[in-house]
Amino acid sequence: MNDINQQAPRPVNYDRIIRQHLKKAYPKLSERETAVLSREIIFAPAHYNVPLNDKPTPIASVRENLADTIERHAATENFIPYSLDAEIADLIEQSNCETSSMNEYYRWVSATYDILRHTQDGEITDEDLSERKTFITLSYDREAELLLCLSLYEGAGLAHNQEKVNLLRFKLARLRELRSIVKNTADHTTHKHKLHNLEAYCQYCAELMQKDIHQPLNLNLKLNLDIEHSNDEDLDENYSHLSRLREMILLMMRLLELPVEQNQRVNPQTLTPAEQLNIKSTSERQRS
Repeated sequence: MNDINQQAPRPVNYDRIIRQHLKKAYPKLSERETAVLSREIIFAPAHYNVPLNDKPTPIASVRENLADTIERHAATENFIPYSLDAEIADLIEQSNCETSSMNEYYRWVSATYDILRHTQDGEITDEDLSERKTFITLSYDREAELLLCLSLYEGAGLAHNQEKVNLLRFKLARLRELRSIVKNTADHTTHKHKLHNLEAYCQYCAELMQKDIHQPLNLNLKLNLDIEHSNDEDLDENYSHLSRLREMILLMMRLLELPVEQNQRVNPQTLTPAEQLNIKSTSERQRS
């Protein structure tokens, strides 16, 4: 009975705590300025500057000053480490992977092989095209989830997650390779342009099915087929997925504060496809 009547602990409002102590550290800030600075403290990468008292100030200095203020006011008990990051990443993976993460990987390989097989059966039907399109679309969705999980594991900062990080990097590289293969399959209803690499693609899929994460893959075959992704910048072991995620969130939050005209003046050549999509969706929401 005591367990039933016991109240659950109230969730900690980190943003409110940060704002309270920002007002103590910088009492001249308006409510609006405090809200913006709170957001920058949470998301801005370490090399960013923020406007403070009409001067650009390194965000690292602001964070250090905030930490000193919190310590002086004995408020550290209000903060807990982000211990849920790895657990959230685990749940995302478990929801996609049946009994193991590698099961999902082998499903990707099998699905790619089926698409290749349907490409060479003499006729490309609407069903074949739908199968191809669905795989490409879902691959981008899973890639976004894998990148998010890599960010969460990095944010957790726990050494025992390294094996999971290595596995996700492996899966991400293979997913991009498989998507490249599927994209190179015929997307028309005739065989005017036959896929000359079809046998080689099938050979590569067969090789993937026979090897696990610890066995080397045929690099020359991947290079010849132009599907090599293991050297992608964001798969480097020193790449910070967490910093990139924070930058994306910060950019999106900043864009939400801009009028449509300012969003349209942003040079699209300097933005990634995801950032361009954020600008487009923001403008559409504001117009509606």
